[in-house]
Amino acid sequence: MKYYQKLTILLGLIWGFIAIQRIVIAIIMPAIVADMKLNYTDVGMIISVTGLVWAFGTILWASIGDTYGRRPVIVGCAILASIFSWATGMVHSLGSMLAVRGILGFFEGGPWGPALATVGEEAPQEKRGAFVALIPGSFFLIGVCVGPMFAVWILTKFGSWREVFYIISIPGIILAIIAAFFMHEPASVAAGIKARKAGQKRVVYDQGHKVKLSDVLKYKNVIISTVNSVPVMAWLWIYSGFSALFLAKVHHLSMESIGLAMSASGLGGFLGMVIMGKLSDSMGRKAAIMLSGLLCCVSGLAIIAMPVGTGVGAFAILFFFWGMFGGAFFPLYVGTLPAESVPPEFAGTAVGVPTAVGEIIGAAVMPTIAGALADAYSLYAPMWMAAIAGLVIMVVSLAYVETAPRKVAKMAKKPTREDHLLRPFRGKPVNVPQP
Repeated sequence: MKYYQKLTILLGLIWGFIAIQRIVIAIIMPAIVADMKLNYTDVGMIISVTGLVWAFGTILWASIGDTYGRRPVIVGCAILASIFSWATGMVHSLGSMLAVRGILGFFEGGPWGPALATVGEEAPQEKRGAFVALIPGSFFLIGVCVGPMFAVWILTKFGSWREVFYIISIPGIILAIIAAFFMHEPASVAAGIKARKAGQKRVVYDQGHKVKLSDVLKYKNVIISTVNSVPVMAWLWIYSGFSALFLAKVHHLSMESIGLAMSASGLGGFLGMVIMGKLSDSMGRKAAIMLSGLLCCVSGLAIIAMPVGTGVGAFAILFFFWGMFGGAFFPLYVGTLPAESVPPEFAGTAVGVPTAVGEIIGAAVMPTIAGALADAYSLYAPMWMAAIAGLVIMVVSLAYVETAPRKVAKMAKKPTREDHLLRPFRGKPVNVPQP
């Protein structure tokens, strides 16, 4: 097995267990609500605070990783995130819960950009979409598919939601230690570190033009992904944060049945990321994300339309498809489209910018709004918000510039560097031409 394959598996496992640490709280939320006497607005705040602080952590750690090294960022943040995941089990008030989950988010956002950028650089160009998809795919396979079943089993065995956090936090530390010894910096970052240690200023070029780190904001796909990040993250955290409550309160399903339905969505999310990531290598990133947006919306509307009393089998199937087409967004809107549009030296930052905005608005603000609407109207309100998000993503994605190498090679008029820049920056050299 080649290095990039082993690295993808390792980083995928790290990201998968980070996913468990973040998402399991939503799965066992009915137990937490009963124990801590929370309302739906409190639930939205707990989910939101992690996303809000995650946003600042993501952009900060991505920039540090691109400049000083991605390995220490991935290792250090994974360890600290696991520590605060463990600490979640010790809280006894809403205030302490918000504090711990906020600090957790600051460190959990760290490995995201560096991991995607590193795999994107190390994997062969013609396989980039498929391998990059395995990183966010692990979020759904481990975090959403395995996580709910494991969490419900621990909850049933120990009779308390606190033990869930004590146990799920251990693998992240072990995997981070393995990464510290196995992973090495990708060529672009290693060259920058070497130049800095030699007292040289790092200079990055894009097709003959000198580029600064801040220039990532001049690239169209980075901005389009930043816009798309709001409905994408809104879909993920409203769907994951309120689906268990929706199934429990509206359809009166047991915790075991809810775990099964949510696990089905996790399996679907993993397969959707892998399948659509691979298909995007040939059909194009733009077509793949637009198709996923449409089918995500249709799947959500089908869940909303199910009458009260619908069995767990039907919900498991529908959540499988909702997870499949919703999960497909992630390797496309951050894993490839922005990262393939900028020089590899800045790919981590290109991933971090849309992720940060998505966390602030999509993951932090939207679940709180969804919780307030659920209190004011019903738990159908969050489900409608999550379903409509897919349609918004499809429309926004019309503006993307295609980046899939195989698709671009077949295009009669291939996108130029000018096409990738926002209109105000076209026709102007970025700094100075390369000598």
